[in-house]
Amino acid sequence: MKKVATKTAEHKKSIVGKLLQLKYRINDTATEEGGWSGDMSDDKRYVQSLISDIRKHGFTKLSPEDGHCCNGLWKKYAS
Repeated sequence: MKKVATKTAEHKKSIVGKLLQLKYRINDTATEEGGWSGDMSDDKRYVQSLISDIRKHGFTKLSPEDGHCCNGLWKKYAS
């Protein structure tokens, strides 16, 4: 069991793990607010495209522009 917990913890620290957490936060906000706005849909689509690109090309870090944008999204969807 320890190996599974460690693997999960490492996954959460990865770029994909962090982007997935951001995507889930956007989903939670949409649920709490009773629906999807155009901005939320665009933000989720952007995060999903980053996840797809990282998985497809094996990137190990985000570009400065993408990092800046994601930091803004974290603030926008803060609980």
